[in-house]
Amino acid sequence: MNIRPVREEDIEAIINLFRVNYGDDYAIPEFYDPMWVKRGIYSDHIIWLVAEDEGRVVASGACILNAGDYNDNIGEIGRVVVDPEAGGKGLGRSLLAALIDASDERVEFAFAEARTTHPKTQKICERLGMVPLGFLPMAYQMTWRESFFIHGQLFGNGRVLREPGDVVVIPEVEPLAKLSLRNLELDDSVAVQAKVRPYPSDGKFDVKPLTGEAMVRLLKIEHGRYVEPEIFSALQVDMGYAQLRSRRVDYLVAQTGDHILGAVGFHFEEHDKTVRLIELIGEDDAAQGTLLRMAVESAEQKYNAEVLTCDVNAESPRLQQSLLELGFLPAAYIPGMVFHRTHRPDVVKMMKLRVKWDLGPMELTDISKEYFDIVAPAFEKAAKESQR
Repeated sequence: MNIRPVREEDIEAIINLFRVNYGDDYAIPEFYDPMWVKRGIYSDHIIWLVAEDEGRVVASGACILNAGDYNDNIGEIGRVVVDPEAGGKGLGRSLLAALIDASDERVEFAFAEARTTHPKTQKICERLGMVPLGFLPMAYQMTWRESFFIHGQLFGNGRVLREPGDVVVIPEVEPLAKLSLRNLELDDSVAVQAKVRPYPSDGKFDVKPLTGEAMVRLLKIEHGRYVEPEIFSALQVDMGYAQLRSRRVDYLVAQTGDHILGAVGFHFEEHDKTVRLIELIGEDDAAQGTLLRMAVESAEQKYNAEVLTCDVNAESPRLQQSLLELGFLPAAYIPGMVFHRTHRPDVVKMMKLRVKWDLGPMELTDISKEYFDIVAPAFEKAAKESQR
């Protein structure tokens, strides 16, 4: 067996690997598009490897280097597919190990998402030192809405650049935080703030979609962008109006007269019917809370989103509490996931489900089950209450 960088002549074989494994139901349908795969092969943001056996491509995997903001130094390791006829030879494990070796000097945090329909990927990640950090119930639309575990590891300066003394979480996040910190062999002490006041959500403002004129004034607001960001993502308002429109990103802007108070951004992913909150800008508490509520309402009414997600700064208990009261629940705690200014904040991944609770068949490793036992009961309870 030989593991090597992907080449253009591998495109057809790679597409066929996804098709024999998933039919036409893979969570990223672009993998069936030869031109999209070709662009990925030549992208500077992807390390893509294949395994070949006697000249035939039998496995493929990639590390996406722009999974976060450009300076986050995040690598998303995955997209691993193995020819079923070549299974049982350790190809998936060998590919993941090669991807980690190829990327660890270019990333400070790497993560992978493991399926729950079988324990194979979970076990491979664990053997490679990628530890579980959360359980994402019904996260992706495949044959049914499948759940995934997120595994991760800090590399290089990733551990040194954390500032754990800044972490403040609400009680609902504490069990996840402690488990993730222990899994990464970090100090599991976290500050917990109970009875946190959420941002008020009943402000009386003019709230309108983003325009080019409003963007100019919005870019002058530093709070939520450079100063104390509360939501992290790779999509941000400073990408420019044209880029945001091309990526189907929505922004709602709160203002009184010509005075811009703040804005919230969210992105709809059509295949998975998922809306992700991507940015919250502004210093006015009432504007922030009102914008959050209106963004959630828009996601549910405009897009009929089945899942809503948000990567929340673990140093922002008020936003954690605000999302909790909007129906979000903590699903993962990811130490040092992103980079901001001089350090790597921890991230609380929060989710809201708007579909019938049905996890389908699942097989979990012992360490994965610890997350399932923390995360799943709260989501199941919320699903039952929403159906009353």
